[in-house]
Amino acid sequence: MNISKILMLGSFAALCLTSCMNEEFPESNARQGSMSLTVDQLEPSSTRAVETANFPVLIYSLTEGKQFASYDKASLVPNKIVMPVGNYYAEAHTPGTLEKIMSAPFYSGRDEFEILQNINTVSTVVCRMANGSFTVKFTDTFAEAFSSWTVSIDDGTASAIIYTSDRDGLNPATLYMRFEENVSALNVNFVGTTTSGNRITASNRLTKKQASEQYDSDSEYFSGGDAIVIIFNTVESTEGDVTGVSVNANISFEESDESFDMEVEDNVTDDGGEEPGGNEPGGGAGSDAISLDLPEDMVVSAATDPSLGDTYIAAENGIKSIKVKMSSTSEDMIASLNDLAGNYDGVDFISGAEVVGNQEMVRLFGDLGQTLAVPAEGDTEYTFPIGNFFTLLAFLPGEHTFTLIITDMQGNTKDGLLKLTVE
Repeated sequence: MNISKILMLGSFAALCLTSCMNEEFPESNARQGSMSLTVDQLEPSSTRAVETANFPVLIYSLTEGKQFASYDKASLVPNKIVMPVGNYYAEAHTPGTLEKIMSAPFYSGRDEFEILQNINTVSTVVCRMANGSFTVKFTDTFAEAFSSWTVSIDDGTASAIIYTSDRDGLNPATLYMRFEENVSALNVNFVGTTTSGNRITASNRLTKKQASEQYDSDSEYFSGGDAIVIIFNTVESTEGDVTGVSVNANISFEESDESFDMEVEDNVTDDGGEEPGGNEPGGGAGSDAISLDLPEDMVVSAATDPSLGDTYIAAENGIKSIKVKMSSTSEDMIASLNDLAGNYDGVDFISGAEVVGNQEMVRLFGDLGQTLAVPAEGDTEYTFPIGNFFTLLAFLPGEHTFTLIITDMQGNTKDGLLKLTVE
């Protein structure tokens, strides 16, 4: 496979919504009935009421397998539509297309109905949020302690909501994410620099299980309509030095304004030393036995020296695992990563690709015209060449985040983040 194949993106056909009837359905039919349609919102809470009159509406025949009618807006749907006897469904949604990350909520709904002879059927398309919302807040203590920061939120895919201090400031706008199926945890990663120059990193997982039980929800998985608020505060030593960040989160559901606490797990922080430098990794118990020397965050292009991405790893007890995960603000990058996962077994950078002993990864880089050696289990040193990605990334403007998770033979772990920006 060459790089052009890796970068190949799927094309999507656009559906033109017009107020018309399908000519293949006769207007005069001895076996006819009628239908009256309304578009509504699922039991909207006071803070999430939405106007559905401008939602495009499409009606399909289940019997014929064809589109019967479409309307640019729900307000243009006639009070009564004469239709041949048969089974149908109607769809309505927010104008536009549901994307993975959006700046506004997206509502959609569907209703199936049957047209009976000489009977008027009432169909109500109930629309609900198809994506969840994220609001990030910072305490006053945090604002005083940090001069810069980056926050990324993902659901295990390569797409992430990313906030930066330079672009978003202390009051970031609420953003919206379309969740994949069966997502039970969200990853929240933080990299920041304090006013005294210390580098702080943190990696957390949020789950809704506890909140779902409190609300008597039937699922612990994230879904459209979930509204999540994440609050960052500082962690200080007894001397008053900032040594990390704490993360609290709550969630509310589409049918209610009441919020519930979420579980925050796997908190990892590190003070990064007295001087600003590369992205110092965090770790768990025993992580001092592992060294992870990540480069500083950088802006890269095709001309960037690949050696600047060399990431040195050492484990005195021997390396058991090196996982590499990637997230990105670029939809093209996401498509490329999905393409890789589909063509190389065990090279899924979205969920986390294992480097140790992975000959499929060797084959991938060979197909890209690059040489890669992978470590064996028990090796005590290894350099992972993130610079090998520079040529690929150069065609994909955006922010690309690498997460490395190192585990030694005794179960100790250490992780770290590196953000590459392509302008």
